[in-house]
Amino acid sequence: MNRIDICKNIIQSIKEYITTPPEKLEPHRAKNHFVRKRKLSLFQVIMYLLYTSKASMFQNLSRIREDLGNLDFPDISKQALSKARQFINPALFKELYYLSVDLFYKQLPSRKLWNGYHLFAIDGSKIELPNSKSNFEFFGEMFGYPDPSRRFTMGLGSIVYDVLDDYIVHASFQRYLASERSAALEHSHNLEDLNIYQNSVAIFDRGYYSEDMFRYCVEHQHLCLMRLKQNYNIAKKCSGDIITILPSNEKDGTEDIRIRVIEVILDDGMKEHLATNLFNSHISQQMFRELYFYR
Repeated sequence: MNRIDICKNIIQSIKEYITTPPEKLEPHRAKNHFVRKRKLSLFQVIMYLLYTSKASMFQNLSRIREDLGNLDFPDISKQALSKARQFINPALFKELYYLSVDLFYKQLPSRKLWNGYHLFAIDGSKIELPNSKSNFEFFGEMFGYPDPSRRFTMGLGSIVYDVLDDYIVHASFQRYLASERSAALEHSHNLEDLNIYQNSVAIFDRGYYSEDMFRYCVEHQHLCLMRLKQNYNIAKKCSGDIITILPSNEKDGTEDIRIRVIEVILDDGMKEHLATNLFNSHISQQMFRELYFYR
C-alpha cells in the first residue's frame, strides 16, 4: 500500500468517525450547546474546522458552500461561526490525529532505516500566542523588555518526528514554563503506546540530557542520542569515543548504568559531545556525527 492509499484510508476513517454513529461526538461538545435545533450543527462546525485553510473566514465559507453543497452550510455571520467553534472540545482533534497516526503505522508496508534503525527527533519551541483573557489565565502573562507595558503570553510546543518516514507522531502544547523533558517523556510514552519505539533511536538536542532522562531511556529500552552541554563532567573527560559509567545512587535505588560518550568535530572545528546507550560497535564516531545531524 502506498502513501496516497494510506492517506485515503485515514480520511475515510476520520469521515466515518465524525458521521457514524453520532453519539461518538457527544463527549466533544460543550455542556448545554448543540442540544437544540440551531442554524449550525455540531457536525457542520467540525467539517468547517477540518476543511478550512489560512484564508479569510469569508473565503473559507464561500469555498465550503461551493465544494460541499450537500453539507447545507447555512448563511451565518462570522461572529456566530467564531462563537460556535468555541463550544467544541479540542480533545476531538487530538483523538482524530491519534487515529491517523495509528492507521499510518499499521498500514505502512515498510519503514525506512538508517543502518538498521528507525529515527525519531524530539524538540520543542516557544511560541507567542494571541493576547486574550483566557490565554493569560491559562498560559500566564509576561511583560516585555525594555517596554514593560507590552503584555504577551507564550506556550511551549513540542513534537516527536519520524525523521526517515516524514511523519509527526505526537505533539503537545503546554505552558511557557513547562519542562521540555516532561514533554519528551510524554512523547516517549506515546511511542510506547503505539509500540513503534523498538529498534529506534530518539535524537535530542542540548538541554534534554539529565541522568534521570538518560536512565529512563535505558530502563524502558529506548535507544537515544543526546547532545551534551560542554560543562558536563562526562563531556569534559571525553576525547574520542568512550564508554563510562553513571554511578548508582543508594538513596533512590538506582544502579550503575553504562553510557557511551562520543566527541564529534564540526565543520568549523568546534567540538561537540554526544551521549548514547547505543553500543553497536559498527556505528563509528563519524557515523554518530551523521546520525545527530539527522535531527
